[in-house]
Amino acid sequence: MIDIDILVETDGWPEEAALSDLASIAIAAVWDELASGNQPDSELSLVFTDDAAIKELNNDWRDKDKPTNVLSFPAFPIKPGQAPGPMLGDIVIARETVVAGSGR
Repeated sequence: MIDIDILVETDGWPEEAALSDLASIAIAAVWDELASGNQPDSELSLVFTDDAAIKELNNDWRDKDKPTNVLSFPAFPIKPGQAPGPMLGDIVIARETVVAGSGR
């Protein structure tokens, strides 16, 4: 089972329970696609933020001074077919960029 740690840093996102449900559905779909059987015991951190915060991270980590929809920070490198460790990593999502990309 993957334990999902959620941090909502800005207004406008759905309630944390709804975000957790969506994340669980997405994770289950990934495991089904990978046909890797049962989910391992791991942890994943999801941060729901805004363009200003993700722009700063994008600049600090990728030298790109602009917002982006999502940044991922794997805890450990995983090779194809290799089981993940106890921590998958962090995923940061920017609300304004996601909304703009969805056409809403």
